[in-house]
Amino acid sequence: MTSKKPRDDSATDSQDDSDLDGRSPNSKLGRNSGPFLKKIKIKGYDTTDALPKKLNFTFLDIVGIVISLASYVLDVCFDVLVALMHYVNGNTWWFTLTVIFIAIPSLTTTGFSLRWYLVDADTKDLPRVSMTRWILRIVFLLLQMGPLLRYFDSLYYGLKSNQSKSIVDKQEKYYKLMIYEDADATLLRLFECFMESAPQLVLQLYIFSITHGETPDSYSWTELIQLFSMFSSLMSMAWALGSYQRALRYSLQEKQNLNICAMMVQVVWRFLDIAARVIALGLFASVFPSYFFMVCAAHYIIMFIWIRSMGTEFCENQCGEFFYNLVLGVMFIFCYFNPKDSPTRKRFTFYYFLTFLENSAFMCIWFIHSSPNIPYKIPAMFLQFLSFMLGIIIMIIYYLLLHPTKNITVWDHWKKSKNHQVQVQMGDMKGISQQSQRL
Repeated sequence: MTSKKPRDDSATDSQDDSDLDGRSPNSKLGRNSGPFLKKIKIKGYDTTDALPKKLNFTFLDIVGIVISLASYVLDVCFDVLVALMHYVNGNTWWFTLTVIFIAIPSLTTTGFSLRWYLVDADTKDLPRVSMTRWILRIVFLLLQMGPLLRYFDSLYYGLKSNQSKSIVDKQEKYYKLMIYEDADATLLRLFECFMESAPQLVLQLYIFSITHGETPDSYSWTELIQLFSMFSSLMSMAWALGSYQRALRYSLQEKQNLNICAMMVQVVWRFLDIAARVIALGLFASVFPSYFFMVCAAHYIIMFIWIRSMGTEFCENQCGEFFYNLVLGVMFIFCYFNPKDSPTRKRFTFYYFLTFLENSAFMCIWFIHSSPNIPYKIPAMFLQFLSFMLGIIIMIIYYLLLHPTKNITVWDHWKKSKNHQVQVQMGDMKGISQQSQRL
């Protein structure tokens, strides 16, 4: 006799443990949140959360958009400045790589943005766009500033919503458009960060560790600008992840909204998480540059296969889904990004266990093979492990205390899993007893 296997809830304690990072058109907007995305059936991992009762575009909302704008501009400016410094110093190879890591992601996100604008133009529910506005869009896209225009649009619709408080339908219309544009802007920024900022961060850390090792007692202007550029890239990635998660939850009806405190804690968690990973990768690359690309490729292949096995449902067609999985694989080199709305604890455990082993191996190899004259060997080891452990601790704090459902626990989950195991064992023993009686 066999007993029915209970549903595997080992990755979650609540119906909202999963933070879906892949978007769904099943949204509060009444239309696609992401023009070419496929409708995903959410199976109840969240309680329904409608638009806020008071549709106020608050000062904090404005500050959030301004920070997003500023982080984007600073990140791009510092990257361009670093490229110029490499060129002035005669480092043609570093200049070329830096420019490639700026140009290719920028062109990719521009293509995404243009595609979304064209699909929006065919959507009857959206307001018609004037020729002047189309010209403005083309100019921004040609200048590779697609996310900026969407942030400006989000700010514009938010302010229009506040100005339309006397007409409820009009206010709600502008508020939904604000959320829609913000979700698109944050998704574009997210793609740009992990295709540009993350590789750029590792590249500049690698260059810095080589050049600064030759003159450890002083810092050149190029090295100082590199430090600012690396910090800017790191902050951009952390902010992009936090702000996208908040925008996503506002746009999806199945997701409870993320308050500003929870978002900031998530930004700190992501900052520490990515910092630990980038330090390990960059320092390892400084001693074994050839092996660095090999281990990154191996990690990417493992992550890509893992992502494909999850059966993500982000795009309308298999070709788009495959490309989306390719981009996710790059993101998984640096941090975990949940691609499917389902319990996440097992996936988090697997990812962080694997990255901890990799990071530890990278740091130990760097410590053994790097020059003994480097003054920051011990501080770098300490900082990397501290950053990783603090990131894990803050992630746990976020899920236990600040997650929107407010009811995720560890102890109840352990008791629930234990009870399931006891019930299964008792059922198996009962079945064996019945079979022995028949014999």
